[in-house]
Amino acid sequence: MDANEMREVDWAIIDVLEEGRNNAPNLADRTGYSKQYLRERLKRLSDEGVLINIGSGIYELNNDEIPDTE
Repeated sequence: MDANEMREVDWAIIDVLEEGRNNAPNLADRTGYSKQYLRERLKRLSDEGVLINIGSGIYELNNDEIPDTE
């Protein structure tokens, strides 16, 4: 995934997941975005390889695939 394709919500997700694994309800509490919207973005980021879906709605970062902002 290219950094230009990333949305503000995607960077918010990455910021929280840098602290460790998490799920949509917790991300909603931390970021202010709705759980449904976060679930959509989590799936998209997972499909693109930026996140790893480890099961039961829990995601973690795939550090090798985080887009460069430079």
